[in-house]
Amino acid sequence: MNASVLLETIISFLNETFKTHQIEDFPNACNGLQLGNDGSVIRIVGAVDASVNVINAAIGQKADLLCVHHGLTWRGLQPLTGALYDLYKRAMEANLAIYSLHLPLDGHPTYGHNVLIAKALDMLIEASFTSYKGRPYGCVCRGMTLDELNRRLKALFPHSYRAFCYGSEQPRRIAIMSGSGGQECLEELVKSGIDTLITGEIHYSAISFAQLYKLNLFACGHYATECFGIKALLQLLHEKTQLPCEFIEDFCAL
Repeated sequence: MNASVLLETIISFLNETFKTHQIEDFPNACNGLQLGNDGSVIRIVGAVDASVNVINAAIGQKADLLCVHHGLTWRGLQPLTGALYDLYKRAMEANLAIYSLHLPLDGHPTYGHNVLIAKALDMLIEASFTSYKGRPYGCVCRGMTLDELNRRLKALFPHSYRAFCYGSEQPRRIAIMSGSGGQECLEELVKSGIDTLITGEIHYSAISFAQLYKLNLFACGHYATECFGIKALLQLLHEKTQLPCEFIEDFCAL
C-alpha cells in the first residue's frame, strides 16, 4: 500500500505558503479547501480548472486531492441540483478533496504564473504591475525588440499566441499579467507609461484601445498562461510529501 499524508498537513502547508486566507480575492474565489475527503491523501493531481473533464480525470487516476486555480465556486451560490449535484456527488463518492488558489497563486513571488512566465521567457523582472485590493500580482520586465519578443512568445505559446502590435518596436518595459487583461489592466498600462502587455485573453474592445494608445498586446491564451503556477505547485507538493503529483491537461479548455 502506498504511503499517505494527512490532508490537514497538506492544506496547512499550502495555506501558509500561499497566505491563502490573508489575501483578499474576488467574491466567488473561495481560496483554500473547497471540498474535503476522509482525511488522507495518497495521490495528488492539479489543473487550471475544477471542470467536469478534470474531475472525471482525477477520479480516473484515483487521486485524493485536486489542486486548481479556478475552483468550484466561480458562479457563486447555487442550488446543488441536477448536473452540479452529480458533479459534487461523484467527487465525494471518489473521496476527492478539492483545493483552490486564485490570486494567492497569481501573485506569489516564487510560484506565481506571472513570475514563472517571465522566467520561461528569460526576462528580467524590474517591478510589480497592477493590483487587487492593494496587492500586486502582475510584473514588469526589462524590454526587448518586438522581433525578439515575438520569437520567444511563439516558442512558449505555439498554439495560443496572438499579437496585436500598435506600439513601439523597441519597448523599454513589458508587463505580464496571466489570465485576462481587462480594461483596468489596459488603463494601468497607459498610466504607467508601458506600451507592451503579455496576457492571456483580451476583450474585443481592447483592439481599438490599443490602436488609440499605441499599445502592443500579446494574447497568449487564458488557459495557457495559467498552467505555470499549478505545475510549480505540484512540484512543490511532490518535494514536500513525496507523493505522486501529476498535472491534468484539459485540452477542451480555451
